[in-house]
Amino acid sequence: MRLLRFLLGQSRFLVILSVVCGLLAGAATTGLLSMIHEMLTVSGGDAVQLAWRFGGFCVVALAARVASQLSLTRLQLEAVYALRLSFSRRMMATPLRKLEESGAHKLLAMLTDDVQNLGESLWMLPTMVINLALVIGSMGYMAWLSWKLFLVFLGLMAVGLLTYWLPAVPAFGLFEKARLVNDQVFKHLRSLTIGMKELKLHRERRESFMRQNLEGASGELKELQWRVNQRLVLTNSWGLLFFFIVIGLLLMVVPRFLPVSPSELVAYTLVVLYLQQPLESLTNIVPMVGRGNVSLARLESLAFQGGDDGGPVRPALPPPRSSFQRIELRGVTHSYHREQEDERFTLGPIDLSLERGEVVFLVGGNGSGKTTLAKLVTGLYFPESGEIRLNGERVEASAQEPYREHFATVFSDFHLFDTLLGLPPSLRDGKAEEYLRRLHLDKKVTVRDGRLSTLDLSTGQRKRLALLVAWLEDRPVYVFDEWAADQDPTFKEVFYEQLLPELKREGRAVLVISHDNRYFHVADRILRLESGKLLSPESQAA
Repeated sequence: MRLLRFLLGQSRFLVILSVVCGLLAGAATTGLLSMIHEMLTVSGGDAVQLAWRFGGFCVVALAARVASQLSLTRLQLEAVYALRLSFSRRMMATPLRKLEESGAHKLLAMLTDDVQNLGESLWMLPTMVINLALVIGSMGYMAWLSWKLFLVFLGLMAVGLLTYWLPAVPAFGLFEKARLVNDQVFKHLRSLTIGMKELKLHRERRESFMRQNLEGASGELKELQWRVNQRLVLTNSWGLLFFFIVIGLLLMVVPRFLPVSPSELVAYTLVVLYLQQPLESLTNIVPMVGRGNVSLARLESLAFQGGDDGGPVRPALPPPRSSFQRIELRGVTHSYHREQEDERFTLGPIDLSLERGEVVFLVGGNGSGKTTLAKLVTGLYFPESGEIRLNGERVEASAQEPYREHFATVFSDFHLFDTLLGLPPSLRDGKAEEYLRRLHLDKKVTVRDGRLSTLDLSTGQRKRLALLVAWLEDRPVYVFDEWAADQDPTFKEVFYEQLLPELKREGRAVLVISHDNRYFHVADRILRLESGKLLSPESQAA
């Protein structure tokens, strides 16, 4: 079975421990049943010795069952936790183009539905479920057999429910808390899929996101679920054992105070034992395990391929701005399918350069390939042919990540995180307040300990907030994809006439995708892209 192989791959020791304890619990339960049969069919005997044997089997059955369920439950939580983080890091290690071709909805379904189904199926493996209708029908039959004995049975069950409920009540509070934390986990998973470009372009942000957001919330959820399941396993195991205690009381105590025929005792014993039969549990578990196998197969079959390491945190790279001088694209091409077109669209071959302290505008019609070219420039896409050079050195596929560390971007489909991830405190609060004032957001947004007070803003305000984050990143190259498209004239003026010249004076290289011909005078050069081809200056002049 695929699920069993998966569990063995996570921890062979816990699987073996759970199986051994389960076998021991089954043997102890069988011992209890044999003693019950002995009490029903054999007269006489040492009652004290019989009681000691019965108690011994109860203790062994309880301890073994608890150990079996807790070991497998811990294994299940660890496996889902590791699978979620491993899957997230594998996504980060996969080229952006491949992720876009896969579709965000499919990736999110794997991160949510498939992982959830797998977790539920693993959780159901050690669990037996009794159908409520079966319980009600069985109790009705017991009342029909003997209403006096049924009242005694109800009294015993009331004691059992009370002893079951009281320890379980605190678990419901923990369960509610875990449910809230679970919402945070899925919030971060959504950020992971939507904010992939921002994470790929900034190592510190990416690692802060994993440590502070995803790993933190997932770890808290894991520990809360562990505490909940500890209580539930203990109470569920006690509930199962209590049936045997009820049988023991019915057989050894009740006949001393209430006249009961042997046939009634036998019938009650059989009914109580019937409530514990495993067939009902199996019919409920099998579909869940089947869904878990399908989900695990999907997760294992998704073959991510390469670019980033996506691994643990390594020492931060030295600030790249100190050495940046020039970026060159030489004969770069990239092809892809466009909506409602059968043939692949080819961008390039592209030859362009971007110098330190230079503002370059990229213009062209919709669908001409401007955003794709920006992704090639920033290293989010790797060229199918041609080469990219940084300061005269060819950028190899293995060096994509340090190359991307040169860029701060605001794409048209940008994503905002609610914290300034990956930015040191010296850059976060003080400068953020200054930039918020300059962008007229200080009345709506505040920054405290690196956390933004709200993201509930208009599209134009959210773009200004994304600009603030890019500003704080302090990179040598800035790329803006139609940033001013959603801004009013006042902020267009601020962007083109104040921000861009300021970045130029600081020695930054700036690539701006824009249709605002009113501000073309700000650019040092204007590049025009048509149908995937960069026009020569002569063609543009014509």
